[in-house]
Amino acid sequence: MHLLLDLDNTLVDRERAFARWAEGLVAEAHGGPADLAWLLRADADGLTPRRELAARIAERLLPRAAPDDLEERLLMEHVEHVICSPAVLAHLRRLRGQGARLTVLTNGTGRQQRAKLERTGLAALLDAVVISEEVGAAKPDPAIFAAALAQAPSDPDTWMIGDHPEADIRGGAAAGLRTGWVSRGRPWPYAEPPTLQAPTLGALLDLLPPSDHSPAR
Repeated sequence: MHLLLDLDNTLVDRERAFARWAEGLVAEAHGGPADLAWLLRADADGLTPRRELAARIAERLLPRAAPDDLEERLLMEHVEHVICSPAVLAHLRRLRGQGARLTVLTNGTGRQQRAKLERTGLAALLDAVVISEEVGAAKPDPAIFAAALAQAPSDPDTWMIGDHPEADIRGGAAAGLRTGWVSRGRPWPYAEPPTLQAPTLGALLDLLPPSDHSPAR
């Protein structure tokens, strides 16, 4: 079995990490609850381009800050709040012990995403890491899935597991993969469902069927 695993809000709680960082930034700017709520909406779960969000923060909260400095802060400062739950780490160790290959497949910058993997202890449990900046294509582009699949080209039992309906699940399905959606309590928005779905990654990994194909390491 080869598992392609999204990073943010799948393996790690990016939503909570960003919220904790945002609380500190709003306090620094002497803002209030409305500013915090605005910033969380403006972040759009990390989908707003960082340069764009930095400019909007400078306009509303920190008019004396340089947008380039804010962009760097947006990229890296929330990393110190990122965690991977011990239960998820235990699941991954179990899967590796059963012969599964684990590849992180994530959009983002190499510096930021690799820092998260090192901080959380995930790096030591992975067989490969595929990051959009480093391969020149972002999910749901078929090219990034091809790069991930090249990590275990002989394994017919490959899954894409993630929280984003379009980038992870529909992108994975278009690449011919079985899919597992980490719903985070949201309803599935499309007619064609994922292969499996569950509210958390741990619950989803419990649903994976046993594989008859255990690649040699």
